[in-house]
Amino acid sequence: MSKPSLSQVLIVEDDPKIRANLIFQLREQGFEAQAVSSAEDAITFLDQESRLPDLLLSDVRLPGMSGIEMVRQLASEHRLPSTIVVSGEASISETVEALKLGVHDFIEKPFSRERLVQSIRNTLDHAALRKEVQTLRSELEAEHEILGKSPQISDLREKIQKAAPTDARVLILGESGTGKELVAAAIHRESRRADGPYIKINCAAIPDHLIEDELFGHVKGAFTDARSAKAGLFEEADTGTLFLDEIGDMDYALQSRLLRVLEDGRVRRIGDTRDRQVDVRVIAATHQDLEHHVRDGKFREDLYFRLAALPIEVPPLRDRGKDIGLLFHHFLGVFAKRHRLRPKRVDEQVDEAITRYRWSGNVRELRNICERLVVFGGDPITLDQLPSSLLDGGSHDEGVQETGLVRLGQKTTLGLKAFKTQCEKEYIESVLQRSHWNVAAAARILDIQRTYLHQKISALGIRRPGTSED
Repeated sequence: MSKPSLSQVLIVEDDPKIRANLIFQLREQGFEAQAVSSAEDAITFLDQESRLPDLLLSDVRLPGMSGIEMVRQLASEHRLPSTIVVSGEASISETVEALKLGVHDFIEKPFSRERLVQSIRNTLDHAALRKEVQTLRSELEAEHEILGKSPQISDLREKIQKAAPTDARVLILGESGTGKELVAAAIHRESRRADGPYIKINCAAIPDHLIEDELFGHVKGAFTDARSAKAGLFEEADTGTLFLDEIGDMDYALQSRLLRVLEDGRVRRIGDTRDRQVDVRVIAATHQDLEHHVRDGKFREDLYFRLAALPIEVPPLRDRGKDIGLLFHHFLGVFAKRHRLRPKRVDEQVDEAITRYRWSGNVRELRNICERLVVFGGDPITLDQLPSSLLDGGSHDEGVQETGLVRLGQKTTLGLKAFKTQCEKEYIESVLQRSHWNVAAAARILDIQRTYLHQKISALGIRRPGTSED
């Protein structure tokens, strides 16, 4: 196991005694310290090094260029390391300028060794934390990036770029799993409200009698359990964006309250007697046909027109054939990194199979399969590791009667018995894939008798890819 590298500190000090003393003290504390006697020498040193030191420790008063002038030049060139300035003579204006340029700390002479070492450790810790935040932010943005090279995605990105800078309300339309939430987040991220809060609520995931309280809040004593006042999501989203996902599932009675807020920007908590002004941009999304719901009297027409100022439709994955392979390999890499596993190779036949599949669950279904392959799959990922439904090349909708699917409106869901059977089938398939279809080995993993596993394979209709149904 390799030893961790020492933090590198570059000292800029013209007094030879102070310079030598600083080198000794820092090396004694476990730092890798080097020193130069002028700002010009420091810049030359940085020009010659392949990477910046972890910390720059500089005096203000130096022969020739001052320490502040050096900081100013390095900052303008975007190569200023984490910096501490040491001086007993710096003016207030110099101190303010140094801090504005990015200097982390100012130490006045004379100073103790403890003060210096603590300042260095604090500065290095701050730099490490800032780097970690930047890394996490980059990873988060990459994970929420709208990927694709198809004309449909290019058109979608163009609409986002045009809609984002405005304050107009946006209604995002598309099938479940297409990435409507990603579109909403991108609009907020590229808007003038990007520094404000971004609040999300799924209207289909919360019971109707609780959504009103979530959106508008309540005052103390408004109902039995209201022991304290609570701000609603509209108040929390003030100066930012509120994303109402699955708006088509909102109760009809609550739609009138939402309409009022959209009209005048005022909200009233449950049980309150006064309104509160809010400045919120509303983005809504649904997989349902709201125009059809309006005609059927299930959705308010006036609310629909308020929400749909800028409609944006997210294309289904089956219409983005060019993007399927790109997304597949992207998600494999994402999940390998997330689960700290080695990236896996992919057989060419797998790429062909995923392109033929209809992807009725869209990008969400693709993500789930990628995570399963990363965790359970071998290396390389081969055709026999894919779910049997995917190998058939069709969508799940084609097997409605066979799998016991029950339709509710425009939604497709499973009866409990069919759901349990489907889960059992997929789990047994995944274990068989991990064991390379060795039934005895799979039975040991499942902790069941081999004969019972054979019975299950037959009853569930599980077959190894590439074999006939006979």
